[in-house]
Amino acid sequence: MDKPSDLRCEYAKNPLGLGTASPRFSWIPPRGERGSRQSAYRILCSSSLAKLESGIGDVWDSGKRDSDRCHLVAFGVESPSVSPQESQCAPLRECSRYWWSVETWNGGQSSRSDPAFFDTALFESATWKASWISMPAPEFETTTVLLVEGSINSNRHIPSRLYHGIYLRKEFELKARPTLAKAYFCGLGYGELYVNGQKAGDRRLDPGQTDYKEGALYSSYDITDSLRAGGNAFGIVLGNGRYIEAYGFGKPRGLLQVLLEYGDGSRQTLLSDGTWTCSRGPILHNGIYSGEVYDARLEEAGWAEAAFAAEGGVGGGNAAGWQPVEIVDGPRLRSQEMPPIRATGELPPRTMSSPDPGVFVFDFGQNFAGVVRLRARGASGTAISLRFAELLTKEGRLHLGTNRESQSRDGFILRGEGEEDFEPRFTYHGFRYVEVRGYPGTPTLDAVRGIVLGTDVAAAGSFVCSDGLVNAIHSNILWGQRSNLMSAPTDCPQRGERMGWLGDAQLASEEACCNFDMAGFYAKYLEDIRLAQRSDGSLSDVVPPYWPLYPADPAWATAYPVLAWTMYWNYGDERILERHYEGLKRYVDFLDASAEGHILNSLGSYGDWCPPGTIYPKKTPMAFTSTWYLYHDTLLFSRVAETLGRRDDAAAYAARARDIAKAFNEKFLLGDGRYATLAMSPIDRSVGQTTQALPLYLDMVPTGQREGALRNLLGAVVTNADSHIDAGIVGTRYLFEVLRDTGNSDVAWDVITQTSYPGWGYMVSEGATTLWERWEKLAGMGMNSHNHIMFGSVDAWFYRSLGGIIPLEPGWTNVRVAPKTPGSLTHASATRMTPRGKLSAAWSRSPWLRGDGAERHASARASSQAKACDGGSSGGLGGAGSSSGAGSAGGGEFRLALSVPDGTKVHVELPYAELGRELREGGRILWSSDGIYPDDAGSVEAVFDDAVVRRGDILAVGVGSGDYEFLLSW
Repeated sequence: MDKPSDLRCEYAKNPLGLGTASPRFSWIPPRGERGSRQSAYRILCSSSLAKLESGIGDVWDSGKRDSDRCHLVAFGVESPSVSPQESQCAPLRECSRYWWSVETWNGGQSSRSDPAFFDTALFESATWKASWISMPAPEFETTTVLLVEGSINSNRHIPSRLYHGIYLRKEFELKARPTLAKAYFCGLGYGELYVNGQKAGDRRLDPGQTDYKEGALYSSYDITDSLRAGGNAFGIVLGNGRYIEAYGFGKPRGLLQVLLEYGDGSRQTLLSDGTWTCSRGPILHNGIYSGEVYDARLEEAGWAEAAFAAEGGVGGGNAAGWQPVEIVDGPRLRSQEMPPIRATGELPPRTMSSPDPGVFVFDFGQNFAGVVRLRARGASGTAISLRFAELLTKEGRLHLGTNRESQSRDGFILRGEGEEDFEPRFTYHGFRYVEVRGYPGTPTLDAVRGIVLGTDVAAAGSFVCSDGLVNAIHSNILWGQRSNLMSAPTDCPQRGERMGWLGDAQLASEEACCNFDMAGFYAKYLEDIRLAQRSDGSLSDVVPPYWPLYPADPAWATAYPVLAWTMYWNYGDERILERHYEGLKRYVDFLDASAEGHILNSLGSYGDWCPPGTIYPKKTPMAFTSTWYLYHDTLLFSRVAETLGRRDDAAAYAARARDIAKAFNEKFLLGDGRYATLAMSPIDRSVGQTTQALPLYLDMVPTGQREGALRNLLGAVVTNADSHIDAGIVGTRYLFEVLRDTGNSDVAWDVITQTSYPGWGYMVSEGATTLWERWEKLAGMGMNSHNHIMFGSVDAWFYRSLGGIIPLEPGWTNVRVAPKTPGSLTHASATRMTPRGKLSAAWSRSPWLRGDGAERHASARASSQAKACDGGSSGGLGGAGSSSGAGSAGGGEFRLALSVPDGTKVHVELPYAELGRELREGGRILWSSDGIYPDDAGSVEAVFDDAVVRRGDILAVGVGSGDYEFLLSW
């Protein structure tokens, strides 16, 4: 049997800076035979690797615990089944390394994992002995930054200082080489730490952005291998980031505290303090929106190395011009436990053109967030400029309209010594195209590389299907999501905004969890939201609140309960619910206090934002959306309370939710399931897709009118909009879930795969490689971003409907796999990384078997795919040609390959039961339409949790862990 794998502590592998004294452990149990599950575990936690390998848990020995739990097991947790002699637990010390492993039992077998470790960080603020330091009077230039106060209509540009790059250094002697050296560092707005000339780690744009009035994040580094006995040096480079005057902050500053451990057990601490020196350097300008300018002639070789102080030291450097630092104030700190921003990929340009003499435009073929690495050789003082854009004009020049306030430019001045590279440190851009001017000679395609930047969340899911257009939409969503994970869930990467809009965050949360491991990211962002909450319970539309837009639209602030519940539902994290319980309660109470008769007329700035043809809602009343979210959040909070055993609160808020639903229907329900809309003209009496979908999604429609509500919704989609989307971001999020759950997946498929305006297919057919902010293809100075994620919520429908994977309980212990097969789709496959391991489902069907409405737009889709999608797809059990009876009269098959992790129950639902003759699994007959089974049919119950049951047009069976191959034939 395999051993436990993927050991994590607080969601991270071998974390270096855990800020908690009660961490939680997780692992993936090994799978045994079909249907088996972990029956017990034992965790050992030791103060050294040697002790752990000797089986000594001197810090914590949990003893053998009869449990299938493998996720978020708290350190030192007590269990009635474990005696004091079996369980040992010592308190964790800060700034210490601990080793741990887990042994699991599966029936009578046991296996032990490989060792893992975690480092605790600084638990108490008093432990910080270092001082914040900066340059006394750094050079700066004044630029303007967009500030929005009160509403998005109150825009103004205010002057703010952007400081040149600040360089700090310190030389020191060590008596011996340490056995362990850990650095705790924060540079605001952004900072990089150097040890003996080498950058520590691979983080970019670090630390993650926060509201610095409430605190900042520090990063932890293991720098053991970078230090030596004798002379050493630290260096720090500081950039502006968002720590700027426009947002109420000041000049860049840094703080460093280093803990050294020696072989004799002694410790030593090194600190940033008044003995450090500082200087300006080659970074002449740096700003998130205005780019970076670097003059290589100002580089001082060896500035972050020892022996620099004496003239003629390392590399010819000289510290004579460096001055003493200034001691400054700084925010309180907490450890940065989420994944950092890193360079996650590299893109070569596809083409280069020259629309004007000396102007070279490179096309990377993909819109993304990042920077460009430039390589050049030329005379000293040669100035090369770079500008960035998402679009080109017809003449092949940069179209800068969607950049809006952002200057989006970098500059590099050559030193003049051989081949030189330039890659900005403290900025990023959203772009597909880069324009290069001033290049010495004619560049080749090798002169530039696109460096993709973003929070380095691990992939946690995959999806592919037989439809190339859908695969292209999925790819666009992935690129859009990656582009907008920048330590906060931003709206866009290209213009002078890039803010953490709560609306974008909540609408894309399910999609994000389908594709990426979002646990650490959302845990950090929930803390940002908690700290942004005012005493009255209100929140800002933007978090961190660099734009303090209080109170938030309910469709935006719902991110607080939605993300907290997302953490619980996807990762089983009850501690998150506990930590934010009071904040969630204050927020829901704030909404209730703002309502009149349970109707929210006073809150709402955006509502069903950006439907086709407009920015503001065209059919959905603002009060409708706000009141729906009042009900949504109140009901959700009652479930939070119930989960945590707060029975009184659970009952009280559930009762309040019922009252809100009643008031909602009295206000907006017109009869026959028809909900009120904003009339576009005096004769317009059509219903809206959003107004019909939202009440159906939350089952708010009275029983007698539910059929009418669905009929009206289908009319709004199929008849009034000709199977196109006609909703904003809120309606889009829920429309397709309602269509699936009401048996109308073919209608959803028709809408999603339209290639005419408006729709995702239209974006693809127009050359989009990420999602647009608007359904329209616009390029002006308005709200016209070509890299937004808020319409990416449809990707969750791909996983849940086409892949068929739907969790039924928190933590993925109970799952339904029920793939839909709409339109001309012949195969699809999806995987989700769950807390118990990877769950995957891949299906294929006979190619001639088609869902309703497949032919309606097959030819249009085919032409769009040929134009916009390279190739098509893969996956799905041999693809469309796997059927032995395909095309023959009455013959065909449906196949499903399923892989289930340990300890997970899956309820499988196979379509086409009305056509099926027999169902086999691995060659064994499980079901036959004539009711005749082989002699070994009785053994079926020994393999599967339930007998096969036919319910209408599906066959249902329950399975446990293992790999399965189902074949339904007719």
